[in-house]
Amino acid sequence: MPSIDITKYFNQLHWKCGEILNQSTAEKNSELIAKSHQFAFELESWCKSIGQRTEVELFKIATMEYEYALLALTQGHYRHSFKALRLVLELTLQAVYLSANEICLREWLDNRIDTIWNSIIDEDNGVFSIRFSKAFFPDLAPHVLNYRGLAILIYRECSECVHGNIPRHVPLPSSLDFNQEVFELWHSKADIVAMTLHFALSLRYLSDFSEKERIEIEPILTDRLGHLVEIRRILGGPTKG
Repeated sequence: MPSIDITKYFNQLHWKCGEILNQSTAEKNSELIAKSHQFAFELESWCKSIGQRTEVELFKIATMEYEYALLALTQGHYRHSFKALRLVLELTLQAVYLSANEICLREWLDNRIDTIWNSIIDEDNGVFSIRFSKAFFPDLAPHVLNYRGLAILIYRECSECVHGNIPRHVPLPSSLDFNQEVFELWHSKADIVAMTLHFALSLRYLSDFSEKERIEIEPILTDRLGHLVEIRRILGGPTKG
């Protein structure tokens, strides 16, 4: 077995990651990172508004994973950045799904049951189902299937980076190098994840918020979901245009 200077080897990788970081944060790329990083602050705002509910711990973990995803992205670890983005989607939707069943939520936190993606996005009983919407925010029912489709699509595309198969939607580079195409693609996927999760969180909690809590979350939702008249209405904004 050949002998190598392990410290030198990893220092070289560290230097390479630093070089990629410089390219990732140069000029307009830094604007993309700042825009995507905003979602971490938005998740923290949701945690504050939701308060002491048990599932908030999952949202906090999702926030941390999102930060890791951005870190991996800026250092050129593209496969891991997409894997982490999928985990953010999965964790947040799992928290929303389990919030409707306290027993299952506590069993999940105690590692007695597993996450089942097909249950989360089940058309009849999942987060993006008419049944779920009617229970928590009936006015959003016309939109649930659209957002269910977005969740399924982005999950499937990011899953290409999890299972190690040949990617069709994420053209991963074969070496540790900066790749502008993949860098920009991650941000476009992250934007879809953010919009989808804001919809799911609104679907579950917004109707139960006090006026003060809605005011705190209003700037975020106006930006992310202002195109939905039902969101504008519950926030007290204009319903035309």
